[in-house]
Amino acid sequence: MADTDAPLSGLVVVERGRRLATAAAGNLLASLGARVLRLETPDQARHFDAAPLAERMLRGAGKQRIVLTDDPAETWQRCHAMADVLLLDPPAPDAPLTDAPDAAIVRALLADAAGEKIVCVISPSGLAGGDAWRDVPEPLLQAVGGCMSVTGHEGGPPEFVRIPVVELSAAVVAASAVLAALRVRRRDGIGQLIDLSLIEVAADQLRIHLPLLELDGPHDFRQGCRHPICTPWNVYRATDGWVLICSTSDAQWHALLDLIGHPELKQQQRYARNFQRRALANEVDVLLQEWVGTRSMHDVVASVGATGVPSGEARSIPQVLREEVLRQRGTVHDDATGQPVFGGVLGSRKGPTSPPPLEGLGREADQGRGEGSNRTGLASTPPPSLGPLRGPSPQGEGENVPTLHRPPTAPLSGIRVIEITRYTAGPLAGMLLASLGAEVIKIESPGGEETRRWKPQHGGASGYFINHNAGKRSVVLDLRLPNDQHRLAALVAASDVLLQNLRPGVMEQIGLGAAVATQRYPRLVHATISGFGLGGPELPALDTVIQGLGGLTSLIGTGESPCRMGMSIADQSSGQFVALAILAALTERERSGRGRIVDIAMCDAIAWLTQLAWPDGHSAIGPCVRWPAQDGWVAIAATEQTVRAVISPDEAATRTRNELVEYLARHAIQAAPVLEPAEVFAQPVIRDRRSIHDVVSGDDTARILAMPFGLTAPPARRPRRMHALGEDNAALLPAEPTRATA
Repeated sequence: MADTDAPLSGLVVVERGRRLATAAAGNLLASLGARVLRLETPDQARHFDAAPLAERMLRGAGKQRIVLTDDPAETWQRCHAMADVLLLDPPAPDAPLTDAPDAAIVRALLADAAGEKIVCVISPSGLAGGDAWRDVPEPLLQAVGGCMSVTGHEGGPPEFVRIPVVELSAAVVAASAVLAALRVRRRDGIGQLIDLSLIEVAADQLRIHLPLLELDGPHDFRQGCRHPICTPWNVYRATDGWVLICSTSDAQWHALLDLIGHPELKQQQRYARNFQRRALANEVDVLLQEWVGTRSMHDVVASVGATGVPSGEARSIPQVLREEVLRQRGTVHDDATGQPVFGGVLGSRKGPTSPPPLEGLGREADQGRGEGSNRTGLASTPPPSLGPLRGPSPQGEGENVPTLHRPPTAPLSGIRVIEITRYTAGPLAGMLLASLGAEVIKIESPGGEETRRWKPQHGGASGYFINHNAGKRSVVLDLRLPNDQHRLAALVAASDVLLQNLRPGVMEQIGLGAAVATQRYPRLVHATISGFGLGGPELPALDTVIQGLGGLTSLIGTGESPCRMGMSIADQSSGQFVALAILAALTERERSGRGRIVDIAMCDAIAWLTQLAWPDGHSAIGPCVRWPAQDGWVAIAATEQTVRAVISPDEAATRTRNELVEYLARHAIQAAPVLEPAEVFAQPVIRDRRSIHDVVSGDDTARILAMPFGLTAPPARRPRRMHALGEDNAALLPAEPTRATA
């Protein structure tokens, strides 16, 4: 689409910061049509020039790069004056305002946010979290955010994910928060601060693990490619490579038993239910491995796929970059030198192009090389002296919420979403929209979604289900019946968004495929999450399968055998991207009056995360090692040789994690304890930001994770209760079925 038709056409974003998350958020806003001015110090410009192609593309593509040379404060003031959105690193509390004028802007907004700018500050612990983790690099974010504690082979040590998964995940959340804040500004005339915490974003991806902490027994969350709830779910060795097979239901288990020649096991009670099989995972894996081990990868994937059970190869990054599906979608394409580059995940298939320069800012850095400088003749006006930084209150509301001209309402207040999704990615997207104020109506079949029955239970729903569906209204429809199809169409006709992640072809069968639905209801945003996108292969896909197909399982551990990231990162990332894309589509609808088809593929979301490891699969997080300590593991942002020069492994093992971290800090080596999930949730940043709260479910309560948007005007909503299955049928459905009209 033309730039003038892009959702953020006409918006000016000023980006000033060193964090990758800040630059990546700017990248996403540029891909949606915003004009992004990237301000760099000379040191940052030199770093940019020396960076690999993939990093230069992520940090600079589609932006106007401006090097701050002669009079940085004056240039900053000029850029700030024209900006709608500011993307910033947090200012140091003692930074002189003449040296760090962005500090004045943030402090002013915290003191009085009645202005019109959107200021997004991305930091490890949030603005109220102090300086302890101010400059912490990606490997240590993975340690304190919980990524490492749930990633690794069963019985083995925690592992790094060799891509900046925390930073890039935070960028998607930040871009969504910016679009939500812009929606409030257009409607209510006020700006706001977005105070985003990287640690909170990382902890949010432990959404599946939070309820599991309530179960009795040891909690060993490092399980290779296994799933903490479902079995069989693992990687198996075929004659020519590794294959992932992931089942989610008892019906899929029965289909696999027929395939591998053990139908008699259907009658054995000890294998009957998912939670029973999980305790027998070793026995189940032996059965699968015996069958897989005599076949090629292609044969296994084809045979398992024919049963409806998700399956796929575990590929390396070079293999992924040759994948025809990604090439056809434009997710991967070659630049002028023949190097593979990322093509986009939000519909900008070939990536953004460099915009023309803005008048009055002097000479900008070249997009690819970072050359040039700024020379302006404007007088410099020192910013005013302002009070100390203040963060949001622990409740996210009350005395620290800025005084506004009028109280703002939730960003998506008045928006109705029909959600027909299961498992993780779709439900997470719906919950993200609900937290922004949308009325989300979840459609389930009679009996409810399979995950409702997982363990542990709270008032008739599992902790897993509640963590992905709390706060939504519940309607039960049997979409095999024409009458219920008409009821669904009536709901869609009165809604703004249709969100679905059903098997390819199902929505077409009930008359609500993307093309038909958007033609019948021109203002409808039709959003689909699938493994390979609309028009892609009609294959079932689950998180671990997509991790393998996207090469992520090759970026963990030693590489001897694939290992999944212990968080459902393909699902989480896809859910975050579809929420961002829906916000963008609603923004565009305000101008055009028409809806849009949103097509998010899980394979694209994984490509977004792995792009900095292209083209060879090398680590993209810098030097790092993890050493055992007396009470666990420590992640260290240095080479093994550097660490050994100051302490031996034997001596390190006699110290506690905190003692080892402090000792290394005295030798100018950054380190952090590898926190287990319970420790992650106990951190001050999680407690103070109320990242975990209780919801009512039936006659019980359950703990859930709040969405980590960091919004302050107003803060994201926290659901108070879980709607019972079908609770809203009477209120939302007509007494007699009627055909919906356009």
